[in-house]
Amino acid sequence: MRSAWLAPLLLSLLLTAGGCVAGEEASNKPNFVLMMVDDLGIGDVGCYGNDTIRTPNIDRLASEGVKLTQHIAAAPLCTPSRSAFITGRYALRSGMGSTGRVQVVLFLAGSGGLPPSETTFAKRLQQQGYTTGLVGKWHLGVNCEYRGDHCHHPNQHGFSYFYGLPFTLFNDCVPGEGRDVLADLQETLEQLTMVLGVGLVTLVCVRLCGLFEVSLWLLVPLFFLCILATAVWYVPFILLPTWNCIIMRNQEVIEQPMTVETLPQRLLGEAQNFIKRNADHPFLLFFSLAHIHTPMFKTPAFAGKSRHGRYGDNLEEVDWIIGKITETVDSLGLASNTLMYFASDHGGHLEDSDLQTGQKGGWNGIYKGGKAMGGWEGGIRVPGIFRWPGRLAAGKVVDEPTSLMDLYPTLKYLAKDTQPDRQLDGYNLMPLLEGKAARSEHEFMFHYCGIYLNAVRWHPPGSKFTPVDTECIYFSIRQIYVTFLWYFPA
Repeated sequence: MRSAWLAPLLLSLLLTAGGCVAGEEASNKPNFVLMMVDDLGIGDVGCYGNDTIRTPNIDRLASEGVKLTQHIAAAPLCTPSRSAFITGRYALRSGMGSTGRVQVVLFLAGSGGLPPSETTFAKRLQQQGYTTGLVGKWHLGVNCEYRGDHCHHPNQHGFSYFYGLPFTLFNDCVPGEGRDVLADLQETLEQLTMVLGVGLVTLVCVRLCGLFEVSLWLLVPLFFLCILATAVWYVPFILLPTWNCIIMRNQEVIEQPMTVETLPQRLLGEAQNFIKRNADHPFLLFFSLAHIHTPMFKTPAFAGKSRHGRYGDNLEEVDWIIGKITETVDSLGLASNTLMYFASDHGGHLEDSDLQTGQKGGWNGIYKGGKAMGGWEGGIRVPGIFRWPGRLAAGKVVDEPTSLMDLYPTLKYLAKDTQPDRQLDGYNLMPLLEGKAARSEHEFMFHYCGIYLNAVRWHPPGSKFTPVDTECIYFSIRQIYVTFLWYFPA
């Protein structure tokens, strides 16, 4: 009789103890809030030297955490840079580098994106019991063989929740803002269609007026050529906003085309709600803002408030959004167990401006070059800020070379993921951030545009250069080649 009630009691005690251990193990794992801005220049932020645009919330992250001064994107454009960021590997390793003029994903209907076989930090953390979410921009493809297979979708790459833009925000999404996608080709095809149309109308008028005989054998093919030119070339570009400018929740399209005017508020709300829903267990949130990529938002609360036109207004809105996310984390009592990270995917777009709006691209401070320039510092040096009260010293500055690719191994380390992995190009940043190491593990950093190597950064072991003495010696491949030809002409 005694054994009849003793066995269930022992089993209950064992299960309770096991549950306590599992619960304690989960509570020991930190949360991660990764915030990435699109096309933000390193010179745009107050804590990196800007004194004309107000960024108090971003500056607060830096004053309460660690600021990286040599934080480098693996590529100067969105798709390859973001691919490297979430995989910890150069984009070439996953086939996300391009040989042609088009080096980013341009059409959601196209077959291409981050390979299903690739591993992301979201996948790794999912395996460690994390709830993972992506709110905002993806830009790494959707489908493979047919519409709806979603093989490149964020849900297939470790993000259990997705809300946002599977593509990106671009000028074609807003009437009157101009064109981004193959703008020169769009203009050429439009002009060609107009020329054919004018030619056809002229010949018809000539025939009807009897000025001279125009054969129907000429008019009929010309008519069908006009129809073909309009249908095959012009119409698809007209439909770009419908095809590309969409919002998805997980794998369901909920807006097509999207309402751009309210997008910032909705993305912020989704990010805040994700944090609140998952406050009781380990989570990863990748908040990928649609700002500051063109077109510029026209949020009334920020319009005309900055000293730098619509670009400055948008940047100050970004700072406000970052402040609201920080406020959400702090109000839930999660600050001491949450690593927050702020960065840009690459440098600011220097050339983007018009007479009406003025400057629409970022400022890269003292660094030459910008977006799409892989061999110049301004295209790849980005802000990098970590905040973790109680774990990371407030106000610390790290002058060692670091990379966006370092996030992958850092998150793995903090999530206690010790399983075998592929060859990574990033390194765990915690020793640097905590002051346990004085030097970065990066000896060489390779800077690509597409698949072409533009420059190499060398950080020699044992070097005693200070940041003022250019600790990271930066060689331009093109300059080396030109110098070689000077001394050894063909």
